[in-house]
Amino acid sequence: MTWRGTLPAACWEAREAPAIIPVEAESTSNGVFLATHTSIPILLRDRVDSAVGGTIVDEHNLRRAVEELPADQPIIPILGKSGTGKSHLIRWLRINLKPNDATRLIFVPKHRMSLRGILELILEHATSERAAELRAKVAAASDAAADETTAQLRLRNELAVLVETRGADKDGTPEENDLRAFLASAEGLPALLGDPVFRRRLLADNGPIARLVREKLSGKGAEDKEDAFGFTAADLDLSVDDVSKAGVDAASVASALASDAPLRDLAAKMLNEQLGPAVSEVFGIGGDDLKQLLVELRLDLHRQGLELLLLIEDFSIFQGIQGGLIDAITLLPTETLALCPMRVVMAVTTGYFVNQMPETVYTRTYKVFDLELPPDKPAPFDPARFAARYLNAVRVGSQEIDEHRTDEHPEPNHCLQCPVRDKCHQAFGEVEGVGLFPFSRTALDRAIRSQSKGDAFIARDVLTRVLRPVLHRDQTELDEGRFPSTGFESDFRTGALDILDNVEDQVRLRTPGDPELSERRVRMVRFWGPGHGPQNLHPSIHEAFAIPPLPDLIAEQQTLPHQPSVQEPVRPLDGMQTPVVVDPPTPSPAASKPTLVQAVDEWHKTGQLVQSHRNDLRKIVHTAVIGCLGLEDGFGGDSGDWTKARAEFKPSFDANTSIALDGSALQTALISIDHRNVEDVRVLRALAWVNAKESWEDVPQGDALQSLCVNRVQVWADSVSAVLLPSEGDDAELGRLAHALLSVSKALGIADSYKSDALSRVKALFASSAKLADPVQRPHMRKLQDRFVDPKADRNLLQQRLLRLTSYRQGAGKPLAIDLPRLVRAMRDDAAEAPWPKQVPEQIRKAADDIQKRTTMLDPMLDETRRLAPNVSDLGGDVAQVAQALNTLLSDLATLGQSANSINLLALHDAAKSVKPSDLKKVTDLTEGLDAWPALTVDQRLRLMNLDERPALRIRAWLDPALEAVNALELKLQAGPASEAQREYDDTLQRLVAGLETLSREVMDVAGCEGGA
Repeated sequence: MTWRGTLPAACWEAREAPAIIPVEAESTSNGVFLATHTSIPILLRDRVDSAVGGTIVDEHNLRRAVEELPADQPIIPILGKSGTGKSHLIRWLRINLKPNDATRLIFVPKHRMSLRGILELILEHATSERAAELRAKVAAASDAAADETTAQLRLRNELAVLVETRGADKDGTPEENDLRAFLASAEGLPALLGDPVFRRRLLADNGPIARLVREKLSGKGAEDKEDAFGFTAADLDLSVDDVSKAGVDAASVASALASDAPLRDLAAKMLNEQLGPAVSEVFGIGGDDLKQLLVELRLDLHRQGLELLLLIEDFSIFQGIQGGLIDAITLLPTETLALCPMRVVMAVTTGYFVNQMPETVYTRTYKVFDLELPPDKPAPFDPARFAARYLNAVRVGSQEIDEHRTDEHPEPNHCLQCPVRDKCHQAFGEVEGVGLFPFSRTALDRAIRSQSKGDAFIARDVLTRVLRPVLHRDQTELDEGRFPSTGFESDFRTGALDILDNVEDQVRLRTPGDPELSERRVRMVRFWGPGHGPQNLHPSIHEAFAIPPLPDLIAEQQTLPHQPSVQEPVRPLDGMQTPVVVDPPTPSPAASKPTLVQAVDEWHKTGQLVQSHRNDLRKIVHTAVIGCLGLEDGFGGDSGDWTKARAEFKPSFDANTSIALDGSALQTALISIDHRNVEDVRVLRALAWVNAKESWEDVPQGDALQSLCVNRVQVWADSVSAVLLPSEGDDAELGRLAHALLSVSKALGIADSYKSDALSRVKALFASSAKLADPVQRPHMRKLQDRFVDPKADRNLLQQRLLRLTSYRQGAGKPLAIDLPRLVRAMRDDAAEAPWPKQVPEQIRKAADDIQKRTTMLDPMLDETRRLAPNVSDLGGDVAQVAQALNTLLSDLATLGQSANSINLLALHDAAKSVKPSDLKKVTDLTEGLDAWPALTVDQRLRLMNLDERPALRIRAWLDPALEAVNALELKLQAGPASEAQREYDDTLQRLVAGLETLSREVMDVAGCEGGA
């Protein structure tokens, strides 16, 4: 059972849809055509050259205008864009005009009408001997060009000849004439047309040459555009795979055309100017033949007392011979040329008529009927009324229509025999007793909107892209309870993008455990609902689509579809310019939604997300997951290494590379969020909400969404942890890293690195190093340490890697997120030689290996340390004692006036005071260590290199000026006669000098050429 009892849920047969709405509309019978005909608003203008004013009329006014055409104004053009109904009006005229016996009607259809077919249509009514000759010429000419490939090559060659011989028109501006001369020269367009390399592009199936030949031989197809075929600037923007194989001239002109858009426009114009004579030459008949044929026919009909009515469904099919047609239809009878009266009604695109018709056509035009209504000329037009005619015809069927339809008895209304007519019309709406099922006015409007360019109502698009697909494809879906189908949503989704535009509305329409039913309910509300969010619709809609209402949703509160509600003013549309009556607009909630929330809604609907919004959403997700992980670096701050996408830290958790919003990275990213996954989108949308509002209290349905987000973010965090965090147990990489860093700490002189307890050694891995007291005196040691303390150096790299491996391994409740027991195990001596795991990046391995090498190559540091440490073994006592004796001697000599002026007694005294009692012992220990260098281990050597060098520097700071003072005093005393007192001081001085000379030599050796301290 269905909602229609024992009848199928659908009230039509799918096979009738293509019969009633074929691709080529003229293929239907007259009965079907009239059964589906809807009056179309037309703008009537009396003046051809005026684009303003006019009166809104219908097709009956057109028919009366044709019947009353004056002899001196025999032309009526029907203007409009492609698909607006021009051909429909021509066919309606053909059916409804009642020509008398004195009228010969020639109807020229636009599809499947070749050049030969057009001429033979005209020849059917000609009986003169001249007509017989023309008939033979047409047959011979068409047979000669029956091969499509030959015709294309001949047309290409003929265009090259005609452009070269006629293209250099001198009627333009001087600049245009120069460009024409270039393009018409043998090195211009003729070279391009004749070049074999460019041949494939010029003769492409969708190019103008191939299209024109195909039309002349076979006629236009339903897929061909309505405008006249010809060259465009785009056809001349040529490129080939290997331009080096093209001729020099062809390559040159192709390059010029590619870089100059105005030049391409002029080249296309020059080629189109020669299409007419080229077609005539290739096909053996042309515009002159058509003119002669029509003139001969009119002479013949005049002799018989008849008149001619010519209905042209598409003027563009005369491309190439249109000049002859125009000359023939604008030719008026004279006393010497007895032509029969002739009326011409032709469908022609507005652009062609305005831009390419000669002035003589305008002077012979009676009235213009235009299907493009200006904005200031709104006209009543109801798309539902238009659709209802076709819906009823499909229900009735083409055979029954043709059998029973007459002028007095039109096709029956199929709804009259339907058992659910009343509730169907109440739920889905009706027009003059014809139901809109399976559409409603709302669903129809949204479907039409999805297939319109802008807001244009294009009759052809509504028929072939809206009505026919649904009636043909979805009849079975409806009968089997699968409607609205995925195909319906795919076809018309853009017409309802603002309806149920967020995932939360869609979630409220779910039936738990039945995703297919849930999706159909969303489609139903989106297209048939009034646009006020999740709700139950009219009960009959639920029943017809086999979608039960939800108990926790309200029923729709809206005017029933068949009862007109208060409408907004009609909106004029482009194209056909027929206004569509629409439901009053509902206030959009989008204005109150944060920008990123709107972006998520749009992404969920369309899959489109601008890069800036994508980046912002990634950061929001990243922050949420990091907060859930609670990562620390062990020093009280967040670990930046988890968020860096550098190769040495992989695997890492980076917002840009670890979080994918659609795309190819969905399969490899740590967190993958698909716009088709409802749960993921809900969480992303909720996170965008709370990010903007900063509180769940300000987020719609915040309590429920907060719980949803907490759970999903934890799932994401768990997946990140599973990939990023190292496994439990000993870690070979960690051992190698720890020992490499311990070597660095030793090279930096960090005291904890030489201690035996593990905690001190772990602390040393991250401790700051002491600076050298005098880096100028120790360039090699300075260079070694600089290699480790630079922020971009290997030590920093390995520290971050080590933290990366040891962070976040302890349970909650411990103060730091460093696994200290695990790190202590890595400090064992046997861990230093463990092999590197395969997954360790090469950059990490190289950094650790380089550290080991640098910390064992210490010979340059040995030499500079030897120069720094003086030999104080012959000083003759403690430095402080020797300094005191020197100070006493100098003070006494100064009292006697015997001191040298260059001696600064105060500075010498201060330098002596800076020497500490322990300095001499430390310098002695350093010297002894250096003497034992060959027997020391690497650790002992590193420790020796990092001993405090300040004692040696303090001794040198006193020793250098002391030696200078002794030397100056010696010179002073040698210059004068010796007294007893002087001799006594000389003896003292000799003893002092003897004690200082050895120390002086050692200190001066250390200073050397480097200047000393």
